[in-house]
Amino acid sequence: STSDSSSSSGASFGDRIANSGAASAAAMATAAVNAAVAMKTLEAPDVTKSYISLDKDNKALDEDGLPLVYDKDLIEQYWRKERGALNKRWQYFVGKAVPFLTRLVGLFIADGKIEEKHIPSLSEQARIDLQDLGPTFIKAGQMMSVRPDVLPQATLEELEKLQDAVEPFDTTVAVQQIEQELGGPLGQFFTSISEEPIAAASLAQVYLATLNDGKNTKVAVKVQRPEVLSTVSKDLYVL
Repeated sequence: STSDSSSSSGASFGDRIANSGAASAAAMATAAVNAAVAMKTLEAPDVTKSYISLDKDNKALDEDGLPLVYDKDLIEQYWRKERGALNKRWQYFVGKAVPFLTRLVGLFIADGKIEEKHIPSLSEQARIDLQDLGPTFIKAGQMMSVRPDVLPQATLEELEKLQDAVEPFDTTVAVQQIEQELGGPLGQFFTSISEEPIAAASLAQVYLATLNDGKNTKVAVKVQRPEVLSTVSKDLYVL
């Protein structure tokens, strides 16, 4: 019994040493990558060979100064002035990715593989991290949620929540945005609107409303998430 206890304790200690080593290696790798990112020359993706049609004559900017139609030069010009915001976004991404990857490596070192019993909790954490990282990463999770050839069922079911059950932003903010876009108070355009969104996903959330048109026409009102353009633009560099 003493021998079994000693063996179990030794294995547990070995696991802790291995996990500690993985965490240290992850920290060193993170520091090295952070240093490389800080020195990297800013360059937005080139879309000259893209099949996406762009209105190159539209030079409109949003309230922060970002182009509403993709423009490589204008985006680079904007983010050169906002380098601190890019580095902060990168650090936030690393802060989410490194603990998750360290746990994966620790489990693999301890068991030689990722045991089935760990997949539900890993999947839940991955979904929460993607949600916290915002629109770009939620969209990536949505795409992976339909890949049974790549991911186990438990992971697919968790990522499916990103399709229309993402944590919504405050309705007060949504109402302010609707009124700003339509140019008047909500009651001028609608006789009613749902107090909470009926669905929330990566880029927007949806409310059920009734038009003030005398016909009680039911409509869905889709409201874009705050700062979505700025966040996605940052992620062009982070990724």
